[in-house]
Amino acid sequence: MNPISILPISIFSFLGGALLGRSSRKNLSMLPPGKMGPLPGIPLYSWSRFVAIMAMAPKTTSTSRGRMGTFGLDARRLADVGFMSKARKAAMNGETGVWVGEWKPPLSTEKFLASTPAQYEAFKRSMRGLAPAVGAFVGADIDGVKATLSGLLGVGHLAGEAGVASWVKNPEIRRKFATTTKNFHATNNIF
Repeated sequence: MNPISILPISIFSFLGGALLGRSSRKNLSMLPPGKMGPLPGIPLYSWSRFVAIMAMAPKTTSTSRGRMGTFGLDARRLADVGFMSKARKAAMNGETGVWVGEWKPPLSTEKFLASTPAQYEAFKRSMRGLAPAVGAFVGADIDGVKATLSGLLGVGHLAGEAGVASWVKNPEIRRKFATTTKNFHATNNIF
């Protein structure tokens, strides 16, 4: 399924202007000149394209591995960005090693899964938190491809901050975690 097709109309209309401007012949955009995204130095049209790719599932998604919402955030990352506390690994839905935690009021699983703005805010905070950690690897050679910030954020989103270093340095890890590597290639060179 195309990630854009699962975004709610409100986000699609916001992102649409940026994406249309990016692909036009004259590079015209519906966005104000110089409008920047939430990461320093990243134009809003580039950020919007990245968000559209990273929106991987319907907002009501909850996997057996504990990933929730359109961006597939787990309890560990939700705790990192202030939405949950007491993140820890546990058994859940017949799976072991799943990140679980306690929602900070007024949030609950139901409220989070029903709220596109809450999911987007958590994702935005997550990317802001990851950027300094993955930034050290910008320019690294990944199987003949120069790593960019957007590609490394795509890796960090699935592998976590600690997993980025091993993914960058070890081709075996990149092969083992094919979904993470696929995410890198889908998001690399956006910014």
